[in-house]
Amino acid sequence: MVDLCCPLRGACERCYIWFPCLADPARRSSLLLKVALVVLHLVYAGVVFLFDRDLIEKARKEPWYIALYLLLFVATLIQYFVTACSSPGYVLDVMRAVNEANAMFTSRFKQRQTASSKNGGFVVSSDGDQLGRNLLGSNSTSWSKMVMDLYPLGMSTRTLTCSYCNVEQPPRAKHCHDCDRCVLQFDHHCVWLGTCIGQGNHCRFWWYICEETALCIWTVILYITYLTADISRAWWKDAVMILLLIFLSISLIFLFLLLLFHRYDMSYISALSEFFSNVHFPV
Repeated sequence: MVDLCCPLRGACERCYIWFPCLADPARRSSLLLKVALVVLHLVYAGVVFLFDRDLIEKARKEPWYIALYLLLFVATLIQYFVTACSSPGYVLDVMRAVNEANAMFTSRFKQRQTASSKNGGFVVSSDGDQLGRNLLGSNSTSWSKMVMDLYPLGMSTRTLTCSYCNVEQPPRAKHCHDCDRCVLQFDHHCVWLGTCIGQGNHCRFWWYICEETALCIWTVILYITYLTADISRAWWKDAVMILLLIFLSISLIFLFLLLLFHRYDMSYISALSEFFSNVHFPV
Protein backbone atom coordinates (compact mmCIF):
# COMPACT_ATOMS: atom_id res chain seq x y z
CA MET A 1 0.00 0.00 0.00
CA VAL A 2 1.40 3.34 -1.06
CA ASP A 3 1.99 5.79 1.75
CA LEU A 4 0.46 9.08 0.67
CA CYS A 5 1.66 10.93 3.78
CA CYS A 6 5.31 11.07 2.69
CA PRO A 7 4.74 13.06 -0.55
CA LEU A 8 2.32 15.34 1.28
CA ARG A 9 4.80 15.87 4.10
CA GLY A 10 7.57 16.57 1.61
CA ALA A 11 5.41 19.12 -0.20
CA CYS A 12 4.61 20.85 3.12
CA GLU A 13 8.31 21.01 4.03
CA ARG A 14 9.19 22.54 0.66
CA CYS A 15 6.35 25.02 1.10
CA TYR A 16 7.70 25.97 4.54
CA ILE A 17 11.14 26.55 3.01
CA TRP A 18 9.74 28.82 0.32
CA PHE A 19 7.34 30.58 2.71
CA PRO A 20 8.86 30.57 6.25
CA CYS A 21 5.81 32.37 7.68
CA LEU A 22 3.73 29.21 7.12
CA ALA A 23 5.97 27.15 9.41
CA ASP A 24 4.65 28.93 12.49
CA PRO A 25 1.15 27.57 13.36
CA ALA A 26 0.00 30.91 14.80
CA ARG A 27 1.12 32.90 11.76
CA ARG A 28 -0.28 30.25 9.44
CA SER A 29 -3.66 30.46 11.15
CA SER A 30 -3.62 34.27 10.98
CA LEU A 31 -2.73 34.17 7.28
CA LEU A 32 -5.54 31.70 6.52
CA LEU A 33 -8.03 33.92 8.34
CA LYS A 34 -6.92 36.91 6.28
CA VAL A 35 -7.35 34.91 3.08
CA ALA A 36 -10.79 33.75 4.24
CA LEU A 37 -11.90 37.34 4.94
CA VAL A 38 -10.76 38.51 1.50
CA VAL A 39 -12.55 35.57 -0.13
CA LEU A 40 -15.75 36.42 1.77
CA HIS A 41 -15.62 39.98 0.48
CA LEU A 42 -15.06 38.77 -3.07
CA VAL A 43 -17.93 36.27 -2.82
CA TYR A 44 -20.45 38.79 -1.47
CA ALA A 45 -19.53 41.43 -4.02
CA GLY A 46 -19.13 38.98 -6.90
CA VAL A 47 -22.47 37.19 -6.45
CA VAL A 48 -24.54 40.35 -6.74
CA PHE A 49 -22.67 41.42 -9.89
CA LEU A 50 -22.98 37.92 -11.34
CA PHE A 51 -26.71 37.55 -10.73
CA ASP A 52 -28.05 41.08 -11.11
CA ARG A 53 -28.13 42.03 -14.77
CA ASP A 54 -29.91 45.29 -13.95
CA LEU A 55 -26.91 46.31 -11.86
CA ILE A 56 -24.60 45.78 -14.83
CA GLU A 57 -26.91 47.88 -16.97
CA LYS A 58 -26.98 50.57 -14.30
CA ALA A 59 -23.17 50.51 -14.18
CA ARG A 60 -23.09 51.33 -17.87
CA LYS A 61 -25.50 54.24 -17.52
CA GLU A 62 -24.18 55.52 -14.17
CA PRO A 63 -20.57 54.34 -13.85
CA TRP A 64 -19.94 56.60 -10.86
CA TYR A 65 -22.28 54.49 -8.70
CA ILE A 66 -20.32 51.26 -9.18
CA ALA A 67 -17.02 53.15 -9.10
CA LEU A 68 -17.82 54.49 -5.63
CA TYR A 69 -18.83 51.02 -4.43
CA LEU A 70 -15.62 49.45 -5.75
CA LEU A 71 -13.59 52.30 -4.26
CA LEU A 72 -15.14 51.63 -0.84
CA PHE A 73 -14.54 47.90 -1.35
CA VAL A 74 -10.82 48.39 -2.08
CA ALA A 75 -10.41 51.01 0.67
CA THR A 76 -11.94 48.62 3.23
CA LEU A 77 -9.53 45.82 2.33
CA ILE A 78 -6.56 48.21 2.38
CA GLN A 79 -7.60 49.53 5.79
CA TYR A 80 -7.96 45.95 7.01
CA PHE A 81 -4.38 45.04 6.08
CA VAL A 82 -3.02 48.35 7.38
CA THR A 83 -4.68 47.70 10.74
CA ALA A 84 -3.59 44.06 10.81
CA CYS A 85 0.06 44.99 10.14
CA SER A 86 0.17 47.88 12.64
CA SER A 87 1.58 47.60 16.13
CA PRO A 88 -0.87 47.99 19.03
CA GLY A 89 1.89 49.54 21.17
CA TYR A 90 3.88 47.23 23.40
CA VAL A 91 5.00 48.10 26.92
CA LEU A 92 8.48 46.67 26.38
CA ASP A 93 9.09 48.85 23.30
CA VAL A 94 8.05 52.05 25.11
CA MET A 95 10.08 51.06 28.18
CA ARG A 96 13.21 50.56 26.04
CA ALA A 97 12.62 53.92 24.33
CA VAL A 98 12.27 55.68 27.69
CA ASN A 99 15.40 54.02 29.06
CA GLU A 100 17.40 54.83 25.91
CA ALA A 101 16.24 58.44 26.02
CA ASN A 102 17.20 58.68 29.68
CA ALA A 103 20.62 57.13 29.03
CA MET A 104 21.21 59.51 26.10
CA PHE A 105 20.22 62.53 28.20
CA THR A 106 22.48 61.41 31.04
CA SER A 107 25.40 60.91 28.66
CA ARG A 108 24.93 64.33 27.04
CA PHE A 109 24.62 66.07 30.40
CA LYS A 110 27.84 64.50 31.67
CA GLN A 111 29.69 65.32 28.42
CA ARG A 112 28.65 68.97 28.64
CA GLN A 113 29.61 69.12 32.28
CA THR A 114 33.05 67.59 31.54
CA ALA A 115 33.67 69.87 28.57
CA SER A 116 32.76 72.99 30.54
CA SER A 117 35.05 71.96 33.38
CA LYS A 118 37.99 71.40 31.01
CA ASN A 119 37.49 74.75 29.28
CA GLY A 120 37.41 76.56 32.56
CA GLY A 121 33.99 77.99 31.87
CA PHE A 122 32.25 76.01 34.57
CA VAL A 123 33.08 76.24 38.24
CA VAL A 124 31.73 73.32 40.26
CA SER A 125 30.14 74.52 43.44
CA SER A 126 27.76 72.90 45.86
CA ASP A 127 24.84 74.95 44.48
CA GLY A 128 25.78 74.19 40.87
CA ASP A 129 26.22 70.51 41.58
CA GLN A 130 22.83 70.36 43.29
CA LEU A 131 21.22 72.21 40.36
CA GLY A 132 22.70 69.70 37.91
CA ARG A 133 21.41 66.77 39.93
CA ASN A 134 17.93 68.31 40.09
CA LEU A 135 17.95 68.97 36.34
CA LEU A 136 19.11 65.45 35.61
CA GLY A 137 16.55 63.93 37.93
CA SER A 138 13.65 65.89 36.44
CA ASN A 139 14.44 64.93 32.84
CA SER A 140 15.87 61.47 33.29
CA THR A 141 13.08 59.66 35.11
CA SER A 142 13.10 55.89 35.35
CA TRP A 143 10.33 53.81 33.85
CA SER A 144 9.21 52.61 37.28
CA LYS A 145 8.91 56.20 38.51
CA MET A 146 6.87 57.17 35.43
CA VAL A 147 4.49 54.26 35.92
CA MET A 148 4.08 54.90 39.65
CA ASP A 149 3.24 58.57 38.98
CA LEU A 150 0.30 57.46 36.83
CA TYR A 151 -1.29 55.45 39.66
CA PRO A 152 -2.82 56.67 42.93
CA LEU A 153 -0.45 57.13 45.83
CA GLY A 154 0.30 54.14 48.00
CA MET A 155 0.25 51.45 45.31
CA SER A 156 3.04 48.89 45.37
CA THR A 157 5.23 48.27 42.33
CA ARG A 158 4.82 44.55 42.87
CA THR A 159 1.09 44.74 42.19
CA LEU A 160 1.73 46.61 38.92
CA THR A 161 4.34 44.20 37.55
CA CYS A 162 3.38 41.69 34.86
CA SER A 163 4.15 38.18 36.04
CA TYR A 164 4.92 37.10 32.45
CA CYS A 165 6.99 40.00 31.04
CA ASN A 166 8.33 41.15 34.44
CA VAL A 167 7.75 44.84 33.57
CA GLU A 168 5.70 47.53 35.29
CA GLN A 169 2.40 48.04 33.48
CA PRO A 170 0.91 51.52 33.03
CA PRO A 171 -2.85 51.93 33.60
CA ARG A 172 -5.05 49.92 31.17
CA ALA A 173 -2.07 47.88 29.99
CA LYS A 174 -2.58 44.13 29.93
CA HIS A 175 -0.65 41.03 28.99
CA CYS A 176 -2.03 39.36 25.84
CA HIS A 177 -1.61 35.59 26.03
CA ASP A 178 -2.05 35.23 22.26
CA CYS A 179 0.78 37.66 21.46
CA ASP A 180 2.64 36.90 24.71
CA ARG A 181 3.39 40.60 25.22
CA CYS A 182 2.04 43.44 27.35
CA VAL A 183 -0.06 45.89 25.31
CA LEU A 184 -0.63 49.56 26.10
CA GLN A 185 -4.34 50.37 26.61
CA PHE A 186 -5.25 46.80 25.73
CA ASP A 187 -8.74 46.49 24.25
CA HIS A 188 -8.90 42.95 22.87
CA HIS A 189 -7.09 40.46 20.68
CA CYS A 190 -8.81 40.43 17.29
CA VAL A 191 -8.71 36.97 15.74
CA TRP A 192 -9.64 38.20 12.28
CA LEU A 193 -6.84 40.77 12.29
CA GLY A 194 -4.36 38.45 13.96
CA THR A 195 -3.15 41.16 16.32
CA CYS A 196 -4.12 43.05 19.46
CA ILE A 197 -6.07 46.30 19.49
CA GLY A 198 -4.37 48.82 21.72
CA GLN A 199 -3.13 52.37 21.90
CA GLY A 200 -1.11 52.19 18.68
CA ASN A 201 -3.81 50.93 16.31
CA HIS A 202 -7.15 51.64 18.00
CA CYS A 203 -7.87 54.58 15.69
CA ARG A 204 -7.04 52.52 12.60
CA PHE A 205 -9.29 49.73 13.90
CA TRP A 206 -12.18 52.16 14.35
CA TRP A 207 -11.82 53.45 10.80
CA TYR A 208 -11.73 49.87 9.52
CA ILE A 209 -14.97 49.04 11.35
CA CYS A 210 -16.54 52.24 10.01
CA GLU A 211 -15.62 51.39 6.41
CA GLU A 212 -16.66 47.74 6.85
CA THR A 213 -20.04 48.82 8.21
CA ALA A 214 -20.63 51.21 5.31
CA LEU A 215 -19.66 48.49 2.84
CA CYS A 216 -22.03 46.00 4.47
CA ILE A 217 -24.93 48.49 4.40
CA TRP A 218 -24.34 49.22 0.73
CA THR A 219 -24.12 45.49 -0.09
CA VAL A 220 -27.36 44.78 1.83
CA ILE A 221 -29.09 47.49 -0.24
CA LEU A 222 -27.84 45.86 -3.45
CA TYR A 223 -29.09 42.45 -2.30
CA ILE A 224 -32.53 43.75 -1.27
CA THR A 225 -32.86 45.69 -4.54
CA TYR A 226 -32.16 42.50 -6.48
CA LEU A 227 -34.61 40.39 -4.44
CA THR A 228 -37.45 42.94 -4.68
CA ALA A 229 -37.06 43.47 -8.42
CA ASP A 230 -40.02 42.12 -10.39
CA ILE A 231 -38.12 39.93 -12.84
CA SER A 232 -38.18 36.22 -13.64
CA ARG A 233 -35.14 34.31 -12.45
CA ALA A 234 -34.14 30.86 -11.24
CA TRP A 235 -35.28 29.92 -7.75
CA TRP A 236 -31.82 28.78 -6.68
CA LYS A 237 -30.47 32.28 -7.29
CA ASP A 238 -33.03 33.69 -4.86
CA ALA A 239 -32.12 30.99 -2.33
CA VAL A 240 -28.41 31.81 -2.56
CA MET A 241 -29.05 35.55 -2.26
CA ILE A 242 -31.40 35.13 0.72
CA LEU A 243 -28.93 32.86 2.52
CA LEU A 244 -26.07 35.30 1.96
CA LEU A 245 -28.30 38.21 3.00
CA ILE A 246 -29.15 36.54 6.32
CA PHE A 247 -25.49 36.07 7.22
CA LEU A 248 -24.66 39.57 6.00
CA SER A 249 -27.44 41.08 8.15
CA ILE A 250 -26.16 39.27 11.25
CA SER A 251 -22.64 40.54 10.52
CA LEU A 252 -23.98 44.06 10.03
CA ILE A 253 -25.69 44.04 13.43
CA PHE A 254 -22.46 42.88 15.07
CA LEU A 255 -20.40 45.50 13.23
CA PHE A 256 -22.83 48.29 14.11
CA LEU A 257 -22.75 47.43 17.82
CA LEU A 258 -18.97 47.18 17.70
CA LEU A 259 -18.79 50.56 15.98
CA LEU A 260 -20.96 52.21 18.64
CA PHE A 261 -18.94 50.67 21.46
CA HIS A 262 -15.58 51.79 20.08
CA ARG A 263 -16.95 55.23 19.25
CA TYR A 264 -17.87 55.60 22.91
CA ASP A 265 -14.47 54.24 23.92
CA MET A 266 -12.65 56.74 21.69
CA SER A 267 -14.64 59.64 23.14
CA TYR A 268 -13.01 58.96 26.50
CA ILE A 269 -9.86 61.11 26.57
CA SER A 270 -7.29 59.28 28.62
CA ALA A 271 -4.50 61.05 30.50
CA LEU A 272 -2.31 58.08 29.66
CA SER A 273 -2.52 58.81 25.92
CA GLU A 274 -1.45 62.40 26.54
CA PHE A 275 1.39 61.20 28.72
CA PHE A 276 2.79 58.83 26.10
CA SER A 277 2.35 61.37 23.31
CA ASN A 278 4.68 63.69 25.24
CA VAL A 279 7.19 61.01 26.10
CA HIS A 280 8.91 61.25 22.66
CA PHE A 281 11.58 62.19 23.94
CA PRO A 282 14.29 64.66 25.14
CA VAL A 283 16.31 66.00 22.21
